[in-house]
Amino acid sequence: MKFILKAAIPALLLLTSSAGAFADEATDKAAIRNVLTSYEKALNAADTAAIVDLYTADGVQMAPDSPAAVGSEAVTAAYDGTFKAIALKLTFSFDEVKLLGPDAALLRSHSSGTVKVNGSDQPAAPAAYKELFLLARQNGEEWKFTHYSFSAAPASGR
Repeated sequence: MKFILKAAIPALLLLTSSAGAFADEATDKAAIRNVLTSYEKALNAADTAAIVDLYTADGVQMAPDSPAAVGSEAVTAAYDGTFKAIALKLTFSFDEVKLLGPDAALLRSHSSGTVKVNGSDQPAAPAAYKELFLLARQNGEEWKFTHYSFSAAPASGR
């Protein structure tokens, strides 16, 4: 009987510590998904300030056919330029959320919707993109984008 108890206690401790790890992972993944949801809302509202707040101070945005925007000032200029040129109405879908460590994560998504060239009489055109975000936990709590890259996607979005 003593042997069974000695063997059972470490097994129970392992199970309870694993359950805690899964609870933290689920919480982190939900928080990361919330960051993308906030990004979607801010992007569709052309709210540069709200978007830049989702990045770390040294965050990087890498748009196709453009130099990398590195740091808050450059990221602000990139989004301001985008919103002067076009209006986006996109819906994002999650493809993968992967924790890379306690304070780092990868988020892969795709989006679809419309893009309209500002100042033109042309109607909004269909648009689809695939996105890759790297995130870092800030101050042990809040998740923010460290890097973001996207490209046009086929109609399926993936």
